[in-house]
Amino acid sequence: MAAFEGFSKFLISEQEGIRNIKAGDMILGYEFYCQYPNYRGTFLSCIESFEISVDKERIPDNSIYFCLNGKQFLLSQLKDLYMEYWFILDKAKIFILNEGGLLPGFHSVSIEMKHRIPYTGYFGQYMVIDSRLTKMLAVKEFIDE
Repeated sequence: MAAFEGFSKFLISEQEGIRNIKAGDMILGYEFYCQYPNYRGTFLSCIESFEISVDKERIPDNSIYFCLNGKQFLLSQLKDLYMEYWFILDKAKIFILNEGGLLPGFHSVSIEMKHRIPYTGYFGQYMVIDSRLTKMLAVKEFIDE
């Protein structure tokens, strides 16, 4: 498992912060953004694991939606998305289904991702990079869906 700390700093985007998502009077959850932490993009099927913790609490995979290229996926679907490309300058929206959302203020957001580098496949072995980052993100205004 290789770790390239230099690119991991891009994994969580601070610019947008966290936004609670409302439908009518109900807060459905919250969202934030991340970028692919490498100098080349990749196909989503190359993501071997993607874990998120907020305020040191691991978020269940079935509550996480990975949104990219105008589409929304569950984490369990990523392994099959060999035609869906994550360009390095594109930000993926991460939506967490969590009734009530997050309270105003700063929250610790952590992502741990293991991703296979597809062009390194020699003799059936691929380089797998372990990227991880924790940042403090502020909850911003609500978004009505």
